[in-house]
Amino acid sequence: MNPVNDVTKSSNINTLNPAEMSKQDFISAVYLERGEMLDSEVRRIIGEIDKSNEYVDAINSLIGKANLAEYGDNFYSSATWQVNGNSVVLDNGYGLNVQPDGNGGSSVTILDAEGNQLIYQNQTLIPVPAGTNVNALEVGIPVMNDMTFMLDDGTKLTLKVSTPGEAFNQQNLSGGLANVQSIVITRDNQGMRIDNLDTASPTFHTPTIETPTDYGAPEEAPVKTETITIPSHTIRTLWDDQDYEENYDFIDGDALTNFKNQWLPIMTDKSPAEQEALMEKLREKGSITISYDLGDSDGQDANYRQSYTYPVFSGDTVATLINRVVDRSGPDFRRYCEEEEDGDIDIQYLNMVIDIPSYSYESVIPDTPKTTLSKESKSFELNKTYDDAEDYDLIKSQARDLVNDIKLSYLHDLTPEQQEGLRRKLIQEGLRFDFYVEDDEFASSDDYNNWFSVGLVSGESLDDFFERAAEYTAKRMAGWIRFDEDESGIEIDDLDISVSIPAFSYDVYEQSDKPAEDNTNNPRPINIHSRDANNNDGHILIETGGIHSWEYGGKALSALTETNPNDSSNQVTGYFARKLAFQNSKSDEFDGTSPLLTQKEIDLLTKILKIPYADASSNGQLTPEEWVDLKESLINARDNLNGNSQLQTVQLQRAMQTYNQNYEAMSNAQQKIYSLLRDIISNMK
Repeated sequence: MNPVNDVTKSSNINTLNPAEMSKQDFISAVYLERGEMLDSEVRRIIGEIDKSNEYVDAINSLIGKANLAEYGDNFYSSATWQVNGNSVVLDNGYGLNVQPDGNGGSSVTILDAEGNQLIYQNQTLIPVPAGTNVNALEVGIPVMNDMTFMLDDGTKLTLKVSTPGEAFNQQNLSGGLANVQSIVITRDNQGMRIDNLDTASPTFHTPTIETPTDYGAPEEAPVKTETITIPSHTIRTLWDDQDYEENYDFIDGDALTNFKNQWLPIMTDKSPAEQEALMEKLREKGSITISYDLGDSDGQDANYRQSYTYPVFSGDTVATLINRVVDRSGPDFRRYCEEEEDGDIDIQYLNMVIDIPSYSYESVIPDTPKTTLSKESKSFELNKTYDDAEDYDLIKSQARDLVNDIKLSYLHDLTPEQQEGLRRKLIQEGLRFDFYVEDDEFASSDDYNNWFSVGLVSGESLDDFFERAAEYTAKRMAGWIRFDEDESGIEIDDLDISVSIPAFSYDVYEQSDKPAEDNTNNPRPINIHSRDANNNDGHILIETGGIHSWEYGGKALSALTETNPNDSSNQVTGYFARKLAFQNSKSDEFDGTSPLLTQKEIDLLTKILKIPYADASSNGQLTPEEWVDLKESLINARDNLNGNSQLQTVQLQRAMQTYNQNYEAMSNAQQKIYSLLRDIISNMK
């Protein structure tokens, strides 16, 4: 069998001759040969699933870069970095910590949001993936000359080094190592510096903001900022109705995954300014609370409700905080349920809720006169009669049909200004769904009336919100009838669902007098901080999927090779290849201020995913507009891969089932043969 996705297990078909074998051996050989083929099939499917998951992770990383390019500020109006003692908190989950190294100097640890590290000590940089230990000699990056590390969000860390104490010897590849004296950190027009790192008492300078400098970028229409206030709200699951799922594993397994899949993309789609405002409010509050509500229908209905409060740390981002809160609370709630429930559990529903406090942030708006208009409220209704339908899913199906009608007949015709006005209204007041269900069960009829309201969460599109609102309220209605009203069976005779979209106001801005310009291929304004402009970048390394992984000159640093200066036919690898690469000083400069595509990512797009994209720079420095266009293709590719993974998972389950059945059949056949042999021997006696 040919290798598939690096899974190289192979299987050869052997021809079996029953005339040359005993029946027992022949039957065993047949089952074993079939098991070998099934084993290869299982390995093949697993390889395809692993490869798909790997591509999805890479695509998610690229989507994150696209969001930074689309929503990232072109300049800072105030400092966002914080110096806390010997630590520096940067944007987007990055941070830096300095400690004495015990030898009269300092060691430096740089971290990313995932917990990966880049550690400087003993004239060597050591990339460390989260949760692992590494051999410094195998993975270390020798510090020999000035070098700059480009982070995924466009932040530059430039290491300024001293003169090596011992010159580099090409004969034995010794010497050449230098001490890091300073680190210059810049992003757009924000910058700071840490000096005296070759001592035990480094100097931390305060982050500074300088007047933005626009080098050749087209003149933009005038803008100003306004304060947007988001009221306190919750983010919650879609009321996971499990229909008597007898499995505690759901609580700290699929339930947590479902919650994060639903909310992490929305929370991280907020602009960086809004995410920082939210995190600032949570840090000020000091904690965040997640609540669980589980309905258990094991003969005697019961509810299990618990809330858990966790601290918010200075280095938290929205993504790291939600991940930590969800991952820690799930096992705690499972243990609580296991302690409260004597025996098995029949989960009717499980709801998870995180409380989000009110916060305010500055949003950019046109600095031109505006006219405030209003749009009246509008109601929509969908009523259907059924022939005693015994299907709770009809409630969700009809709610989805109603929302599809609203999207086609109402949302589709809204202008961008009206959409923004409606979004703000739904953030403040939410959207109400009214349900009426007539149950014609047995001799009498029962009528069930209830309503549920759902608020839009900043970061959601209107289409996504209406779909979520329909699914959530329909599940709540079905769960309310089944659990709260104790109606396990139903015969729907009439189903009516109505939605009233509230009246709202919206702003229309006058067009600027400035002539329109084609910005399609214009680069993002280069707002160079003087600390950046006055420092040479030297060797430039690009982050590739974490601060533990780097690319240099278009090649993965871990796989870098150099020609042996003493033998041109020999290639040097590993640590000494990196010494050869960094032995000479360089004056390279990088003036981009937006995330860029690494060579590894370019290869993924062009050679594997076959996704076309525009790149006017021809070197991976995409403009924000080019990133936005690429993001749409990336999202489509991710959806396709996720769909394929679901099909592959079903195939894997079937293959595993057949695999297990094969060995069970072989065991049964062997048992029958041995039983027959015993009977024959017994009769012969």
